[in-house]
Amino acid sequence: MARAIAFYRDALGLRVGFESPHWTEISVGDAVIALHSRLGGSGPCGEVGRGWYMGVVCDDVESLRPRIVAGGGTDHGLHDVPGGVVLTFTDPDGNPIQAFQAK
Repeated sequence: MARAIAFYRDALGLRVGFESPHWTEISVGDAVIALHSRLGGSGPCGEVGRGWYMGVVCDDVESLRPRIVAGGGTDHGLHDVPGGVVLTFTDPDGNPIQAFQAK
């Protein structure tokens, strides 16, 4: 949990609210996401290139890229989409996330 908190706080710049070893709440704009430990199994809950991603809006995906890597995440590259660009990355636990920047 400490590693996940550090990544979302330091690499993504999100605000941590409630924090515990098994449940932590992080503000994303007006919304709150919760990080919690797995109830069973191992590995990430998602898979790059398949299924759902958490998505965030970003003003500058290029400046986000080195912070993701420095924070223990993996940069999976940029691709253009209608109206902008998307950076796909995974957090240190391998959970897929996409950051969208409007053009």
